[in-house]
Amino acid sequence: MDFFEAQELARKRTRLMVVLFAMAVLSIAAALYGVVVYVTGAGFLDAEGAVRQPMQLWQPDLFFGTLAAVVVLVSVCSLFKVGQLRSGGGYVARSMGGREIEHTTPDADERMLMNIVEEMSIASGVPMPEVYLLPEDGINAFAAGFTPADAVVAVTRGCIRTLNRDELQGVVAHEFSHILNGDMRMNIRLMGVLFGILAIAVVGQLAFRSTAQASFLGGRRRSKEGGGAVLVIMAIGLAVMAIGYIGVFFGRMIQSAISRQREFLADAAAVQFTRNPEGIAGALKKIGGAPLHGAVANAHSQEAAHFFFASALKSKSVSLFATHPPLEQRIAAIEPNWDGQFVSGARRQSARRSSSKKPEAAPAPLQAHDFINAIGQVSAAAILSAQEIHGQIGNDLDRLHQSNDSARGVLIGLQISASDSADDAAQLKMVKGRIDGAVYREVEAWLSRLRALNLNQRFALFDAALPMAAGRDLDTLAQLSQLIYDLAHSDGAIELEEFALMRAVAGYLEDRSNPSRKVTPLSPAKMEMPLCVMLSAITYTAAVEPAGREAAFKAGARKCSRYMLKVPILLPEAAITFDALEAALELFVHLPLPQKKVIFEGALAVVLADEKVAQEELSLIRVIAT
Repeated sequence: MDFFEAQELARKRTRLMVVLFAMAVLSIAAALYGVVVYVTGAGFLDAEGAVRQPMQLWQPDLFFGTLAAVVVLVSVCSLFKVGQLRSGGGYVARSMGGREIEHTTPDADERMLMNIVEEMSIASGVPMPEVYLLPEDGINAFAAGFTPADAVVAVTRGCIRTLNRDELQGVVAHEFSHILNGDMRMNIRLMGVLFGILAIAVVGQLAFRSTAQASFLGGRRRSKEGGGAVLVIMAIGLAVMAIGYIGVFFGRMIQSAISRQREFLADAAAVQFTRNPEGIAGALKKIGGAPLHGAVANAHSQEAAHFFFASALKSKSVSLFATHPPLEQRIAAIEPNWDGQFVSGARRQSARRSSSKKPEAAPAPLQAHDFINAIGQVSAAAILSAQEIHGQIGNDLDRLHQSNDSARGVLIGLQISASDSADDAAQLKMVKGRIDGAVYREVEAWLSRLRALNLNQRFALFDAALPMAAGRDLDTLAQLSQLIYDLAHSDGAIELEEFALMRAVAGYLEDRSNPSRKVTPLSPAKMEMPLCVMLSAITYTAAVEPAGREAAFKAGARKCSRYMLKVPILLPEAAITFDALEAALELFVHLPLPQKKVIFEGALAVVLADEKVAQEELSLIRVIAT
């Protein structure tokens, strides 16, 4: 399954979840309607409770009014909860008592975790997520956020104290699978809808308690005067509360069924990423043998249970409500010959921190047909390469993490150094007038070092710097994005790295500011010219010999032929303006995934037309594609 298929599968699961929860809400509304009809007789009971006339079971106005009330209540509460979560995965981590781990942490265990997350970020090509430590002794972890741009990875104290590097890498790889495959967004929506359904039970509980308290405080006189009405309201409150909790019952069943399926897929992805099944299997064995297993004591652990690597609940019983498959099944799926023994009382010794085992076998270099699979995924080769890159630029990463100003200096310096211009004076002058002095000094200090790095090292620094430079202030991120955009436009020339950096910052801003943006399919008539612009631009900027440009362009056009009404023509190089290319790619951002996949295949066909591809081209096209 490639990246686009995984994303589309996540969307299908989300649609299935919506259908199932819609059925649950409809059932709740029907049950409440029945309660209202039965208890009140829809106005046909007298004060003594005697029936005045036969009860009408079907009353459309009452039913649709009840349905509307339920839908409004569930929707408002769900949107409220999702709105809270829109601030990013950090909200979830902080609500669980998490503390953000600083990049400069002196703690050896925390430092090892940060190195693993940095390596996984480099290997996958996604911005470095924030990392949180939960004050829990159970062995567990989770990833949360709407998109990779606002994702966080959180691990428990027991996780980093108990697992060795291989095992911790397996856990982090599992969580990155959730980040890359679109599982996080569905997790947040699940959390929101469950909160909305729970609100029905809370309303019933409040109605019952407030009426009971009012009756008790009002004394006998009020009781005699309106005792019948009080009893009716209390009965309705009890019924609403019961129906609400029944809704939660079925909601948690849906939550658990969806979650269990995804955990097997994420385990398999972690093995694929690391090529080291002993890592994630070892982590699962230690969870099974630990006294607390993966238990999280925080009050929010129930509603966020489906986020976690392992079950965060204390109960070990296997039931319809289990958010995770049994540990035995997960381990057996990874190690078919497992002896059934968990590892208990094991603690990682400090000597083992640097003893990470190499993968079983180094994977073969990527071939042309593997490139689609490489986008949005992590391979063992990519992790090994990331570890090498991390070792090469470790000092640069430490320096970058000293301050937000340093991270901003790196981003601006990368954009300036991406230009072919031999003279930086004009760009530095532009920058100096738009940023404060501390950031400008960082730009000057970084420029010479950035030019000495190769492209992979530069992109690794970019992925590490982007989230830190942005921080949690979207206004700062928007100003930074505009400055990067203006720098890219300053010399009027289209250069692939320069353009890729600009697009990556703009895309990150879009994901942070509008994580739930809608997709809009386009007709061939609207896609034809933007496709010609994009394929022509890639033809001129890719490493294709001039004599082979026409053939390279046609190879890409054939992949996209379903969206072209006329015979595609390679546009003159002079006709490829920066604004035209920007407009084309901006249009493609909002396409549904099947259309995005076809477009990406066309772009890739141009690059692969000469049957040779450099690692630099893969890095660049991945940034443009995602």
